[in-house]
Amino acid sequence: MTTTIAWHHDGTTLGPFPGGRTTSPAGRAALLGTALLGTALPCTALLGTALPGAALPPKVVARRTAAWIWGLDVLPPGAARMGWELDLVDGAGLPPSHVAEEGGLRVTTPARTALDCARRLPPQEAVAALDQFLRTGVELAELKLMARDLRGRRDSSRLRGVLSLGDRGAASPGESRTRFTVVDTGFPRPRTQVPVMGPRGDPFFIDLGYEEFRVGMEYDGEPHHTGPVARARDEARRRWLTREMGWEIITVTRDFLPCPGPYLEVLLTALLHRGWEPSPTTMDRIATRLARLSRRSPRSRRRPRAPTR
Repeated sequence: MTTTIAWHHDGTTLGPFPGGRTTSPAGRAALLGTALLGTALPCTALLGTALPGAALPPKVVARRTAAWIWGLDVLPPGAARMGWELDLVDGAGLPPSHVAEEGGLRVTTPARTALDCARRLPPQEAVAALDQFLRTGVELAELKLMARDLRGRRDSSRLRGVLSLGDRGAASPGESRTRFTVVDTGFPRPRTQVPVMGPRGDPFFIDLGYEEFRVGMEYDGEPHHTGPVARARDEARRRWLTREMGWEIITVTRDFLPCPGPYLEVLLTALLHRGWEPSPTTMDRIATRLARLSRRSPRSRRRPRAPTR
């Protein structure tokens, strides 16, 4: 779900605009286009076709701004929702099939927006953005095919690595960032949304899990995990997973994103306790990363709760 946001262009604040899926892509584009008409950018550069003799080719809304138009939130965690520069690119450099028109604005298609975010955003944010696009129906095979046409472009060399980490099973950006950090530290890639039979025959889904070792991680930083009712439901669910199904569940909060080290140490202990046998090279990599994270972690951070067993 997106949040209320204001975009900046040439020193002018546009918005704030409402987020979320209550507004359609065309509606968000129309709001942005109306606001842009009062800026220094010629309105002809915002339309699907420039007027005859126009000095500028049509501009195209791209990257973070395009993602917002498509209903996704690709801003980094904890970032101020005010002061983000509008992402506009020269439409002449884009294939026609990579551009759509919404609400009077030209905007990169969801697939092209996903690729641009994947190659231009910081790695953790890039994977989180890619997961969101995959979850809305963008196909990974299409992205890999389109990526071939971007070879030689700025940051295109990153695409293969980011695309290999994409997973439509991530239910939130927080889950995506958690998975990225786990893999980047050297752990095996966990499966997303692992089904485990519940007490009434319906499956429970663990956010991230290693089925072989029955070790899971759950991200509780989203609004639907807050409040006494939600917390009670989550605790009852985890009691079943641990006591009846033999899983060990590590609960991850928002503290994980700025301070992942303590959680990763708990994950390492749980996996080793359950029989994981990493190679010496893998252990060295994990140990090096954990030592680096420990040096930069604020001492005031609370340690994570012990995993549910």
